[in-house]
Amino acid sequence: MSEFVLELRAITKTFPGVKALDRVHFQLKAGEIHALMGENGAGKSTFIKVITGVHQPDEGEMLIRGEKVSFQGPNDAKKYGIAAIYQHVTCYPDLSVTENIFMGHEKIHKGTKRILWNDMHAEAEKLLQSLGASFGPKTIMGTLSVAEQQIVEIAKALSTNAKIIIMDEPTAALTQRESEELYRITEQLRDNGVAIIFISHRFEDMYRLASKVTVFRDARYIGTWGVDEIANEDLIVAMVGREITQLYPKKEAVVGEEILRIEGLGRTGYFADISLQLRRGEVLGLTGLVGAGRTEICQTLFGIEQADQGDIYVKQNKTVIRSPQDAIRLGIGYLPEDRQKQGLVLDWDIGRNITLAEIDTYATGGWLNEARETKVSKSLAEKVSVKAQSIYDLVSSLSGGNQQKVVFAKLLTAKLDVLILDEPTKGVDVGAKYAIYEIINDLAAQGYGIILVSSDMPEVIGMSDRIMVMREGRITAHLTKDEVTQEAILEASMSDRPAALHGMGSR
Repeated sequence: MSEFVLELRAITKTFPGVKALDRVHFQLKAGEIHALMGENGAGKSTFIKVITGVHQPDEGEMLIRGEKVSFQGPNDAKKYGIAAIYQHVTCYPDLSVTENIFMGHEKIHKGTKRILWNDMHAEAEKLLQSLGASFGPKTIMGTLSVAEQQIVEIAKALSTNAKIIIMDEPTAALTQRESEELYRITEQLRDNGVAIIFISHRFEDMYRLASKVTVFRDARYIGTWGVDEIANEDLIVAMVGREITQLYPKKEAVVGEEILRIEGLGRTGYFADISLQLRRGEVLGLTGLVGAGRTEICQTLFGIEQADQGDIYVKQNKTVIRSPQDAIRLGIGYLPEDRQKQGLVLDWDIGRNITLAEIDTYATGGWLNEARETKVSKSLAEKVSVKAQSIYDLVSSLSGGNQQKVVFAKLLTAKLDVLILDEPTKGVDVGAKYAIYEIINDLAAQGYGIILVSSDMPEVIGMSDRIMVMREGRITAHLTKDEVTQEAILEASMSDRPAALHGMGSR
């Protein structure tokens, strides 16, 4: 009997014009959490699909508990106890939790062929209780949060007696509290002998859970290490192929005149008494715990929601922003936190996504000037270094980092002065993060005023000129570059005391 429950040897998978996996190796033991890391495009998604039977490898071999296997489809993988849980949960939102758990493997009476609903509800209840769920089996799936839907996916995997579970970026859309709950469940599965492949861009996930880490780069296997045997900087080199000497390459920009000021801004139930000032060339960090009201302020400044208290000044002129069109006309742009749902049309090509916000400027007499539109979109895609074969490639075919670059390019089609960036590096790998930081620096150097919203404390510290910290809808600290530390941010994130307004405009 092999010591490994799963082993891949020299697996190669090629698609037309692309080698997605090039002789990669992987070994997984029972009761082990093994992290898999790499930049977007490193081959991780194809790797998952080979293990789960979606793709068949062109070369190499896969072994389950020492037995060589060849999967012709996902059902073959399920028979061997393999299940995958993805970042974006695929579910039936109008059906119950029980129906989602047992979809495709319902309990059927052998004689009457009727569905055994009571048996399925009882087993679903047992699975949910074992995972510490706070909802029941008859709950409608669409009413659950992303974290709760992931618990249902884990229950579904356990209902098929899965012994090998792949978790693909499961914490990307979760709050810190929800991530901690997922960590608890994952460790519980490990202690019960389940083998887990944990794919994540977040180093904290790896350090918190995994005992081993394997790195892929450019579709190739780079190496496997004990988590306590490899330093952070060495792991980054393994992932990106070069040393990133300064992960947060903040450059000093020339700070100019005030372009945005808000005084006593409030929206009942979300935030209150928010005052801030933004100048040209400045990166103003906005941070705090999830739920502090940061995104709601961004959406109010962009006209998605309306304030019911306070004043907004753009270039010293008092104004009212009732819609995103008003915001854009005033020179304010917004990069939303959820790029896939709010920032992009995934079924459209890169070029059309870039020009979408200003599509009317490429039309004359109702006719679209496609040549001019293409020229502009191509130029902007190159400006932010979108990696693609053509601007006619679908946005859905791009990695997360390149999708985010397309959203940046879309912002640059309009004549803007203020850019509001809500979690701009969420869900992208370390190499793509560095590229996005360079874009932010370049935009600041060009004179844009930037509000950077981030839950990543090292990021907001490394990239901001000043930082404002929020808690429960109020600003609790204004910190200059010289004053800021992670401890100061954390203290302000948990403080009930409003910040003194004298620090609002200091640098």
